[in-house]
This record gives sequence, C-alpha cells and structure tokens, in this order.
Amino acid sequence: MTENILNNQPNTVFNAHLTHGIKYIGSKRKLLPYIGNFIQPLKIKTALDVFAGTTRVAQYLRQNGIQTDTSDLSWATTAYAHTYVHNQDNTHLQPYIDHMNSLQGSPGWISENYSGGVPQTDARGFGRCFQLKNTIKADAARDYVETLSLAAWEKHTLITAIIVALDGVDNTVGVQQAYLKEWCTRSYNDIVFNLPAKITGPTGIHYEGSCLDVPYREVDLAYLDPPYSPHAYSTYYHIWDSITRWDKPETALKARRRIDRVKANEEFNDSMDSPWNNRKLALGAFEQVLKILPAKYLLISYSNESIVDQADLVETCNKYGEVDVTEIDYARNIMSQIGNAAKNDPLKKQKNKELLILITKLI
Repeated sequence: MTENILNNQPNTVFNAHLTHGIKYIGSKRKLLPYIGNFIQPLKIKTALDVFAGTTRVAQYLRQNGIQTDTSDLSWATTAYAHTYVHNQDNTHLQPYIDHMNSLQGSPGWISENYSGGVPQTDARGFGRCFQLKNTIKADAARDYVETLSLAAWEKHTLITAIIVALDGVDNTVGVQQAYLKEWCTRSYNDIVFNLPAKITGPTGIHYEGSCLDVPYREVDLAYLDPPYSPHAYSTYYHIWDSITRWDKPETALKARRRIDRVKANEEFNDSMDSPWNNRKLALGAFEQVLKILPAKYLLISYSNESIVDQADLVETCNKYGEVDVTEIDYARNIMSQIGNAAKNDPLKKQKNKELLILITKLI
C-alpha cells in the first residue's frame, strides 16, 4: 500500500470544468481536482459513478472525455443523470421553460405539504419549506411537464429545472428532515425556472436501484462514494424524489415525509433502507460491492467521520488489489456545525479528512 498526504491544491492536468447540482451532504464538488489527479494517469475511457447523487463526479468525468455510467437508489438522481450526463443538446427545451415561467400559479401537492399550510396559517411551521408564492408556481410547472409528450431525458431535464429552482428558494439548511422556524432571506425570492446547463461529452447509461443488485456493464474504472454515515439520504431529500416521480403521496411527521419512508408506517418501503447507514452492515456491503463491480480500477472516497473504521476499510481494500491512499484536508458538512449535532462534538474544531483510495484489482 502506498500512502500520500495532500494538504495543498492538486496539480491535475484534467480540465476543471464547472459542474452543477443542488445543496447536498457529501457533495464532491471541491474534491474533483484530486479525483482528476488519480484518474488522469490511468488513461481510462469508461467509468461508473456508483453512488451518483447529484452527479457532480459523473459530470466532471464526462467533460474530460470519459464515457460515464451512473447509478443510485434515488429517483431524483435519475433526473439529474439524464439532465447532465446522458443528455443530448437541450436548447430546444427553452420554450417549455419559458412557458413554465409564464404559468399562473395553482396550489397542488407541493403547496399542500411544504408551504406551511394552504392558506399559510399553520403556526407550528409544519412543512415550512417553501413560501406559498413559489410552491404554487412549482405545482403548476410540474403538472405541466406531466402533460408533455417528450422523451424521458427531456422530461427529466425540465424536472431538474424545477428542483434546482426550488432549491434556490428553500427554507432549510440543506436537508428535508426539518425546516427553519422563521422564513430565511432566500425563501422570499421569486422562483425562476432556468434551462439546466448543457454538459458535453460521451453519453453513458443510468441504473436506478441498489448497487448490490444492478447488473453493471464492464468499465475501466468505478468510483464509489458510499454514505458510510447514519444520514438516510432517502429521507433527507424525499421532496426531490417525490417531485421526480410525481406520485403525490400521503405525507407524515413534521417534515411531511412520504409515508413509504416513515419506518413506523405499514407502507414503509424497505428497499430504500440502505445498509450504508447501518454501522453493523456498512463494511460488509462495501466488500460485497467490491467483489461484483466489473472494473479494473476502483476509486473510493472515504471520510474520517465515517461509521466504518478506517483501518478496517483499508484492510478490506487490500484483499482486492494494489492500494494507493491519499489523505486530503476537507471542510466538514454544515449539519455537523449547527444545532444538537455540534453541541458535544469532540471533532467540532478539527478539519475533516477525506481519503481517496485507488484499488488496482488483481487479475
């Protein structure tokens, strides 16, 4: 095993293109140049972003000429992937965006669940995620998209435009587990839908589902950024998933979560209950996915705040090939710095360490 410490900016020859996405715990936007440092010498042509999230890594790889497949449990990631990674020229969609902006607002599922009530009389602040003036516009726009006879990637592009616009006027600290008691400054802004940026490069394919079950095609490199944390992404970003699928589910709890993501509810969907959020199961799930990924190179992102012990993780990696580890100083996520999570945190004043672990698999 080779180990390096990187505290300065990387000197990558990969092009540092602009990527796009919403507020997201674990976003790898600032890590992209380091990822480029690892990947450039490998001369890879195809890749797989296993836990694609908002697809920033996949966007980066695609813009650097690598045909990149994506996968995730999240339904919203399907929209982001088709918008930014597996898209075609989207400029012909601008008239639909213009029409969405011109629509008269109409209260619907988003307004009923996430504007503090319709009308806004709920003093408890339940569902106080967006202001009513913005939810009625989003409801009208999403209903409109549902009526269009377009290709799936085109509809997903318009859905992403709605999600990004709502993300810009939300009343949260970035997750949808709870909402701020008072309306924050950005929530007063008027929602505006914009055509998502057109990312260029080779087009891959997207897989929706658990990485332990998906039949991936062979690639040169697989990039893994498992949650390794108690954060349940299916509950942290449930609104985006609902807007993507637009099944208008019943909701529960103060956060107005989909009832199929409330464990106490009989309609709970356990397919979204990830082993990566379970201290007892995460390492075993990690080793299982290492075994099945059809790639010569595996690149893993790992935080020292993980629920998986670093030594155990590296030891597991060593079973499957030659291992190169780089340690990087990395800013901690906002949720670790505020509220109850920060009160008794012994790491509060420390920098987070992010590891990049490259496995060259044994043939």
